[in-house]
Amino acid sequence: MRSSVVLAVLVFAASTGAVAQDLPLEPGQRVRITAPSLDLDRHEERFSELRGDTLVLISTCCPIAEVERLEVHAGRRSHAATGALIGIVAGVLIGTPLGIAEQSHYECDPDNAWGPCIPPLPTIPIMFAVLGGVGGAVIGGRIKTDCWSEVALDRLRVRVVPARRGFGLGASIAF
Repeated sequence: MRSSVVLAVLVFAASTGAVAQDLPLEPGQRVRITAPSLDLDRHEERFSELRGDTLVLISTCCPIAEVERLEVHAGRRSHAATGALIGIVAGVLIGTPLGIAEQSHYECDPDNAWGPCIPPLPTIPIMFAVLGGVGGAVIGGRIKTDCWSEVALDRLRVRVVPARRGFGLGASIAF
């Protein structure tokens, strides 16, 4: 029995060490850690170094075995496309009633020498949609959010857990 516990501890230590060496982290990178057993929930901090099976951050240390989720900052992105889409929809919603109101007062002269007779109903919503789209893209382009990329930790976790008569072996598999 004791030999199986010792074997389990060695397997656990070896698997954690192998994972620790494969982490794609560089000193100074922003990381976000979730480790409920250490009261860390999406805790953001800068990575300092990796010591064996422990992540060393600027203000704390965290054993990799306790980390449920590790994310690395992958840059920032703007919301220009979303802003443009919202602006287009808003422009059409505002321009359509104005076009309908203008349509009721509009009379088309077929002998107009200045060009074709285009009623205002389709032109006003199109103008508002273009203006709203451009304005929305400018505003959305100024709004930036962080992007995070998850670092794949070991899929098989083996832990030594307290049991009734000493210690037991716990395992979990992530999919």
